[in-house]
Amino acid sequence: MEISHPIDYAERFKYPGLALGLSLVIGPMELAAGSVLVGVVVARASLPTLKRTLASIQTTGRPSVDLLDTLWILFHTVTGELLAPALAICLTEAGNTLRDLTAMAGQRQMPELVPNRQYWIERNGRRRLVLLKHLAVGDHVLLGSGDLVPADGTMISGQGLLDQSALTGASGLLSRSTGDKLFATTVVIKGQLVLEIKRLGGETRASRMAEKIADKSQQDTRVSNLMEEMGNRAVIPAIATGAFLFAVTGNVHKGLAPLQLDFAQGVGIGAPIPVLTSMQVSTTNQVLVRGGHALEQLAKVDAVLFDKTGTLTERGTEIVDVHVANGSVSVQEMLYWAASASYYVLRPFSVALVQHVERQGIVLEPCDPLDYSDVGVVARVKDSEITVGSIHFFEERGIAVDAEYHRMHKGVILDRSIRYVARDGELLGTVFYTNPLRPESATAINALHGLGIECYLLTGDNSKAANAVAYKLNIKPGNTYAEASSKRKAELVNKIRSQHQSVAYIGDGTNDLPAMASSDVAISFRHASDLARESADVVLLDDSLLGLPYGITMARRAMRIVHQNIVIVTVANVAVVAGGIFLDLSPLVSVMVNNGSTLLAGLNGLRPLQDAQRQDPEIENAMNRDDKGLLGIPWRKRKRDGVGQLLTGRG
Repeated sequence: MEISHPIDYAERFKYPGLALGLSLVIGPMELAAGSVLVGVVVARASLPTLKRTLASIQTTGRPSVDLLDTLWILFHTVTGELLAPALAICLTEAGNTLRDLTAMAGQRQMPELVPNRQYWIERNGRRRLVLLKHLAVGDHVLLGSGDLVPADGTMISGQGLLDQSALTGASGLLSRSTGDKLFATTVVIKGQLVLEIKRLGGETRASRMAEKIADKSQQDTRVSNLMEEMGNRAVIPAIATGAFLFAVTGNVHKGLAPLQLDFAQGVGIGAPIPVLTSMQVSTTNQVLVRGGHALEQLAKVDAVLFDKTGTLTERGTEIVDVHVANGSVSVQEMLYWAASASYYVLRPFSVALVQHVERQGIVLEPCDPLDYSDVGVVARVKDSEITVGSIHFFEERGIAVDAEYHRMHKGVILDRSIRYVARDGELLGTVFYTNPLRPESATAINALHGLGIECYLLTGDNSKAANAVAYKLNIKPGNTYAEASSKRKAELVNKIRSQHQSVAYIGDGTNDLPAMASSDVAISFRHASDLARESADVVLLDDSLLGLPYGITMARRAMRIVHQNIVIVTVANVAVVAGGIFLDLSPLVSVMVNNGSTLLAGLNGLRPLQDAQRQDPEIENAMNRDDKGLLGIPWRKRKRDGVGQLLTGRG
């Protein structure tokens, strides 16, 4: 993303540079008029510091460390010590500029995350095809089945069935017609309609929801905020100490020495630079970290909680087997009923089932679902009520599935998931499907284990499939939680947080939002659902899980440098104050040590640029435990050791 260069160097350094130059040339001449001229220029150069001081008092009701700098510059200027304050102002501006340049470099590399969807619109009487980012308030957008509503607005013609689960979190189809309001992220399931745009982008209801979840990522690092708070609290004691020393000794230099206790300002330059630099390098390497607070929490992560479908597995669903429960129907007939009921449900399993059946040449009878969720659908097909769903979906609707029938299929031990099919309450059979594991999942989890990070699996899938995936990826049985709803996932996140320093949750769907909001660090993918991506603190831009251990490693290094810079600035600051009080250190030497340490810290903060190239571990398929090994485990013999949890679904 290209942005203009906002720093006006001439304006920023005009008065500080002039003050330093005049103090070097005119100062040694000891001319009264010259000293007055230099003093006026120094005072003008210090005006930004004075403005920050007044703004802080007006905003917080108390002074900040800028007050110490203002008083130090003022008193030295009045006493004729002009070179030291001029040099201090120049070095301070140099540090601020280094920080701003680092921030701008990161902004220039900020990726465009919003997909370039295209929409047919009517504008000024003409129909045209435009990108999402070129839509405008007042446009009439033509939408059909499968389209994502791009903005908030009003239907001016047509009618249709819409899915608002991405916005509300509740499954179910809503019928909408002329005059009804529509909201961004809603999906048109069936019908044709025209939307008049009323609100776009950040003004939509969906964007406001995402902003509430993402607010935490916009904060600075906690450690820099803490140091700033400590520095601000030291302002009044420093002024009082200086006044006391001057009263006791009558020495101006000793009285002004405590006013250099402005380590918070040095931290304000030395701490952000490694954070901004690391964020810049991470973005270049396909890991977007949104804000200093997110990076600081990422560095502390000692537990990562994974969603399963679309996160540890591929997003695509594959139908792998079909089983008829009794001889009342054939396989083709059962597939006809199941796919017809699922035709208008835009969920991965339903879409895969319809495609699987249509490839076999079976002609379907599309129908509107009566009820559906992520784990099932109920629809009326040719006067029969067809139910397709998980065993819990069936239990909630009073449809019995024989427990022995459920257990007898060895597919439930593999990383396969199950959907049952029933007609008018009678079980017809079972459809097995799978989401293949991502090729890098095992390598990424192994890398996290190497960083001392505990891995958990949270999924809404059945316990057998969840535990099989956990086994193949070497996730502990006790760290696997299956059949968890969105609300349950959030509860589990809070429970696990109490056992760890910082917890990251990674998911890709709208159903993951409550868990993401409950975690310390929310992580998603570039091609995740819009709300999941926009609500995340960290976005894996290349959709690879290997970006996760890389991002954590970079964050940890950045925070080590932040702590190094705090030590550099604080030690130098305290040494200057002590030297001024006990050794009568000259103001010029004090400035060179104090402000020089700030510049040194800033340069130290650029060290992450040395590791600009991301080095991922090689993907080793051998890390995946295969199905054969899973089936070969003597389950009953090892049950006492906890492996039996894989069969029972506990944990």
